[in-house]
Amino acid sequence: MKLLMLFVDGFEDTEAIATLDVLKRGGDTVTTVSLMNREYINPKYIKEVKVDTLVNNINKEEYDGLIIPGGPGSFKIMPLIKEVEQLIRYFATSNKLVASICAAPHLVGKLGYLKGRDFTCHPGFEDQVIGGHYLRNKGVVISDNFITAKSMYYSIAFGLAIHEYFHGEESKNALERALQGE
Repeated sequence: MKLLMLFVDGFEDTEAIATLDVLKRGGDTVTTVSLMNREYINPKYIKEVKVDTLVNNINKEEYDGLIIPGGPGSFKIMPLIKEVEQLIRYFATSNKLVASICAAPHLVGKLGYLKGRDFTCHPGFEDQVIGGHYLRNKGVVISDNFITAKSMYYSIAFGLAIHEYFHGEESKNALERALQGE
């Protein structure tokens, strides 16, 4: 599968990098995309990360899913960038995967795409989701073409859930065993 992962300054390092690692180990293609109009992004903790391309260089129709890491960038910067809403809308209305973790599910939920669906997110952001069913005690929730995860702690499970969405449970189990060194 070909996936698009969004990056802004202040993204949560582990949520992006661990998810990216799991998916690449599973054979998926993940294009990292800057919404900052530059190819070097400053995560929450480490100095900088170089992404593959800038948002205006992508053709969203070529991708099977969208991944949005959390962290301060997802609630301080992403809401101010029009392309975020445009990309979420495109993937959601095209019945393509929209996967978000930690604070990022609020970006999807405030647009109404989680209405009537189960979801999780970092506590404190659930009230920004319109009409969804918040599952506070779940680490990862899959609901139709939406995957949400609660926090950085669930980054590997989040990556495995995305892999399973496209490749099935058997492939996910094999990838999980490989990650565990079995």
